[in-house]
Amino acid sequence: MAGAYVNPRVRVEAARVAGKSAEMDVAAGKTLRAVQTVAAANRLTGEYMSKLHVVTAPGLIGNGRLVDDRLIVSDDPASPSIEYGHMVRFKNARRVRWVPGQYPMTRGLAMVQ
Repeated sequence: MAGAYVNPRVRVEAARVAGKSAEMDVAAGKTLRAVQTVAAANRLTGEYMSKLHVVTAPGLIGNGRLVDDRLIVSDDPASPSIEYGHMVRFKNARRVRWVPGQYPMTRGLAMVQ
């Protein structure tokens, strides 16, 4: 079986080129719209949807200053509960109820793949 050696510098260079391209912004925007579409189906106040945005962050490849990654981020403090679910305790009782997550980020990402 044959193999190929890939120089690690080539990976960093490819990530640098991709991070500066407009296609990355287009793909991030498409993913953001997909997440907003999924979140719109379950919204009560629109607070979660209003706090969704795209962030350009330094990458993990290389020294981090050369590579740009795009992240879909929610600044809503309730976003982990919305994504994964949470427990609700009834007032003056030991009873609790599990509220399942809506998974807008997971489902939105699955829509664009």
